[in-house]
Amino acid sequence: MKDLARINREKIEKFNFDLYIKNKNYQMASAIGALLTCNDIQMSFLKEESNLDKGDYSLRLYALLQALFVSIDSLYVIAYSLTKSKNFININSNADLRALKYIRNDVVGHPSNRIISSDIAYCLLDDNSITKESFDYYVYYDNEVVKKSVNIIDTLRSYYLESNSLLDNLYQIENNKNDNTIYKSLIEKVINDYMNEKNYSKNLDELIKEYKEEFPNLKISNSRILWRYDIIKKLEGVKTKNNDEKELVSYCIGIEIFKIYELINKTKYEISMNRRNPKYISSLYRFLNKNRDLLYLLDNLKNCDQPVFYPSLCKLYNAAMKLNNENVIAYIKMIKEAYSYRRDEVVYGLSLPFKQYIRK
Repeated sequence: MKDLARINREKIEKFNFDLYIKNKNYQMASAIGALLTCNDIQMSFLKEESNLDKGDYSLRLYALLQALFVSIDSLYVIAYSLTKSKNFININSNADLRALKYIRNDVVGHPSNRIISSDIAYCLLDDNSITKESFDYYVYYDNEVVKKSVNIIDTLRSYYLESNSLLDNLYQIENNKNDNTIYKSLIEKVINDYMNEKNYSKNLDELIKEYKEEFPNLKISNSRILWRYDIIKKLEGVKTKNNDEKELVSYCIGIEIFKIYELINKTKYEISMNRRNPKYISSLYRFLNKNRDLLYLLDNLKNCDQPVFYPSLCKLYNAAMKLNNENVIAYIKMIKEAYSYRRDEVVYGLSLPFKQYIRK
């Protein structure tokens, strides 16, 4: 672990902090400075020390969680400063780091007033459980108490592996002046094939091949383009039972293709998909229009790792069952089934139409 931390510092220091200060690029300078400070905190946490009491452990844990939170934010800032896009990196695809922001908010951010969905919860750190390797805390709801155990070493390892890989690619971008003309050309071909119901996969695969050749060390968690490509491939693997399910999956794949276009061109895709909504999506939107008291649930369906995701999905499902809306029931059943098998990419892909719903 110490080697990963040392390598992390070396990669941060490759960026020319003094030059950014000289050029008054304070956004980059502050992010680099924050990463270096947080690396010191993380290294300090890993130091071998004896005779620590309960207060020492709590202090170190608070510092570590906040430092990791700030580090991830700083990586996003550097990526945005270099690419002018918030979508270059996708650290949230790493389960450990995706959970980190919830853990930090539970333990450090708002333990005595934690709002989860529309419920207020209270989080209590078990001070006696804290070691260098792990800790426990409890989340108290009105009718339930949930114990959460966190493996600190796994979280740190995930952070260093993701951060080190990402810093390599960001440094390459900083020093790489190549344009992305070939990507723009290929994604146009992909969209043309998709819109004309032809085989879009050949050009999409070629685009990703070119992209990986330029960034050979890039991982899915370092790139939203690779992440969305992975979602497309997972959606293509969904076994559909009827034409309505097939149309839904194809439509969701289209959404992801257009998202890749936007990532490459750094602009919104303004042309309509020019397709009617599949039956399941049309039924869902009509259902939401007639049951506006359920719209607040949509805010909880952005990330399947959110504690409120599945309960909110079930509330929508139960409401559809109560009103005997067969199409909405069938649609949400597909998402619930994927969720039960922890097929997160499929859950996310099939849930995209929820995000596209326009509240009138």
